[in-house]
Amino acid sequence: MKVSIKCKSCDLDNEDLNLYKKFIKFLNINYPVKENVKIIFTGERIDQMSTGSRNNNHELKILTKNRLNRDIMRTLAHEWIHEWQMSTKGMEKGPDIGGPIENQANAGAGEEIKSFEEKYPKEETKIYESILSKINVINEQIILEENKKIRKDFILEMKKIGIEKLPYSYSALKKFVDPKTMDIHYNKHYKGYVKKLNDALSKKNYKELELEDIIKSISKYDVTIRNNAGGAFNHALFWKMLSPEKQLPKGEILEKIKKQYGNIKNLKDEFNQVAKERFGSGWVWIVLTKTNRLKVMSTPNQDNPLMNVIEMGGYPLLGLDLWEHAYYLKYQNKRDEYIKNFWNCVNWEFVNELYLNRTK
Repeated sequence: MKVSIKCKSCDLDNEDLNLYKKFIKFLNINYPVKENVKIIFTGERIDQMSTGSRNNNHELKILTKNRLNRDIMRTLAHEWIHEWQMSTKGMEKGPDIGGPIENQANAGAGEEIKSFEEKYPKEETKIYESILSKINVINEQIILEENKKIRKDFILEMKKIGIEKLPYSYSALKKFVDPKTMDIHYNKHYKGYVKKLNDALSKKNYKELELEDIIKSISKYDVTIRNNAGGAFNHALFWKMLSPEKQLPKGEILEKIKKQYGNIKNLKDEFNQVAKERFGSGWVWIVLTKTNRLKVMSTPNQDNPLMNVIEMGGYPLLGLDLWEHAYYLKYQNKRDEYIKNFWNCVNWEFVNELYLNRTK
């Protein structure tokens, strides 16, 4: 088996490539492939790829632009495991959402990254170095020239579950929710979930600390991690699912809605009804199931449809927080009005993007 590497419109240097080559050899220990593999590192998306893809010609395409070296390596591991599954083990490609094929690639990629970091601790700074391109407030020269202790502390901080920046002001959604509620919801509730999650994870020696992977394998964690991981993940999605500008559904998600529900009104009516029937705290969701169908469902507390403890779940495309802290200052006990006004600020572009990422 031979591996050839090509860079296409990417700005990788020799140190980056040497790191990836070392990682490829490491991957081939647990996931040995028998065919010659061509790896294309690209600065731009090719065809319908998101961050990576693999085809039957044994080509692995990996997006590099504005990505942390660790993220690039994780995508590389994910696609490498798919190559091992298909060409070496003879498995057939399953659904992109869930299923043993995709779950094995997700979990295996996380395990390989962690194991590589443990075996080669001297590579840690290089693995995280490209974060400089993502953080405007930190000058590259400061990070490169600071002493080892500061670098180590910075890397440890980056390993924590991060906080998603609110993509609009607290008052931007005032027709739906008041600024004070948004302030409290974001700074107290959401940030509180993230902090409690990181505190709980720091006490355990878990291999995989990617938030989505924690959600997907939530059954192996205790109730503290379940509640706070759910709160962190749900809210990180929720902020992006809202828009200050009123949008109409369009693109492939609209076509999917029309095909399955006839029109958007029928979907909204079902969503509203399920939301109204949620007793106590929880969420209402539109999800994409493993069979590529849209489904309206509700989860209690901070559970998410991706959790492996949720029966007949799916990948969340749109969700509404039904906890009282999300609406009570503005609506008091009028939750029906809160549910109705939600449709005035749905970020349908983001919903369509989620749909495309799971179907292409």
